[in-house]
Amino acid sequence: MLKGKKMFVRVLCLTMCLALALLAGCGGSENASSAAPAGDSAAPSTTPDLGKVSIRISACNSLEHPQTLGLLVMKDYVESKTGGNVSVEVFPNSQLGAERESVEQVKNGTLEMATASIGPITTFCDKFMVLDIPFMFDSYEEAWMVLDSQAGWDLFNQLEAENLKGLAWMENGFRHVTNSVKPINSVADFKGLKIRTMEAPMHMANFQALGANPTPVPFSELYMAMSQKIVDGQENPLANIWDLKMNEVQKYVTLSKHLYDSMPLVTNLEWYNKLPSEYQTVISEGALLGQNYSRFVNAAREEAIIAKLTDLGMEFNELSPEAKAEMVSISQTTVSDKVKAEIGEDYVNKFMDAMNAAKAEILLGVE
Repeated sequence: MLKGKKMFVRVLCLTMCLALALLAGCGGSENASSAAPAGDSAAPSTTPDLGKVSIRISACNSLEHPQTLGLLVMKDYVESKTGGNVSVEVFPNSQLGAERESVEQVKNGTLEMATASIGPITTFCDKFMVLDIPFMFDSYEEAWMVLDSQAGWDLFNQLEAENLKGLAWMENGFRHVTNSVKPINSVADFKGLKIRTMEAPMHMANFQALGANPTPVPFSELYMAMSQKIVDGQENPLANIWDLKMNEVQKYVTLSKHLYDSMPLVTNLEWYNKLPSEYQTVISEGALLGQNYSRFVNAAREEAIIAKLTDLGMEFNELSPEAKAEMVSISQTTVSDKVKAEIGEDYVNKFMDAMNAAKAEILLGVE
């Protein structure tokens, strides 16, 4: 695995030149704008000894989860580039606290970095609710294009008012619905189901509109809630369904792709700005390398996860075009109206324009 990570980092070094150029031009902090191309990750330390720095990163998933693997790529890169002067320790499985709790620690300066799903992030910056609008993206490529564009960096810039700095979008994936009662083939099948959601108001509004009974439960308590029948089902990316061994307590999986969910990696802004600029550069580079690694690992393993879970007895189904159209109509209308009321129609429309522009560019010259 380590050899594969090093090869991957080398391949991405050219990509880093473009990514960091974008970062420099997207209104990030003044220090971040001085970031330089990454160079060869296999080379010895390229930064002077500017003192020892320790970084602790809180993650809610296991060490085998795509986002955690990405954080380990970041760790390898940062420690190599600084000759060990900057050390990185990743704490998986919510060892340092649940997602919102960990981000709160980062904000207050008692923890250096954390990852969290979009839902918990909205409690710190409501502008992130724009990413809670269901069915915005049809593919990973569309989602990545938008988050890596000016629109995505503008969202990160919004965090700075909360003493947080966004470094990268670690991967979580498209969210799907599971339950222990019946297959979901239509909106009518949601009626009465107790569906666990994150502690995110727009997620709850979506499933309530679909006819389910949304029940917020922290991710660290989800398996117990399902095993004790506190909830009938839940919604999560395939990586989390596998990671949490949901096949032991859930039977049916509907591949709804109702929401793309990234996991922002955030750091304490004040702490980051006090770092030597050389360390800031390496940390920013490492975060973007880890982001891309987590994305590619997640996308490449999803078919294998479906096959494994099927062998373990889970039943998968996809929505018919008619059922999906009905779900899209209900979900988008309900949630987009609520998001506009919360963060402003102009902001939502601006983000949607960026999303539509990215989708159009995919087919530029092909249609």
